[in-house]
Amino acid sequence: LMDMWGGKVILKGILDPEDAARAADIGADAIVVSNHGGRQLDGALSSIRMLPEIASAVGGRTEVWMDGGIRSGQDVLKARALGATGTMIGRAFVYGLGAMGEKGVTTALEVIRKELDTSMALCGERDIARVGRHNLLLPNGFLNAYS
Repeated sequence: LMDMWGGKVILKGILDPEDAARAADIGADAIVVSNHGGRQLDGALSSIRMLPEIASAVGGRTEVWMDGGIRSGQDVLKARALGATGTMIGRAFVYGLGAMGEKGVTTALEVIRKELDTSMALCGERDIARVGRHNLLLPNGFLNAYS
């Protein structure tokens, strides 16, 4: 499939570290940690809960994006600190579009960016690439979703 497609292959809906490692092994360009908003299986673990283990399983061999629950710049910072290369944001932009049209989408992006900048500054970081687990205070057991 990858050879026939010729474009980038991004796998969405990854919640299992073994699936993530396999995706990296076969050469996926990126994976998206997502439980599809919990709509498919409401008892599924959240994306952010699985993110640290998945990022660890991938070990930098492919990009790891997170989808679901990203509502603010602080959420972007948390995802980055837990191992995400990037995040996917939909709801904020849809709300902006509904409220103010195209300008609302731009405004939503600006608000999230300002929140991210403020959150990084409060953590003593100037460069998103330097954000890591050292920027978070995590409850016991958080880094092992199966504990």
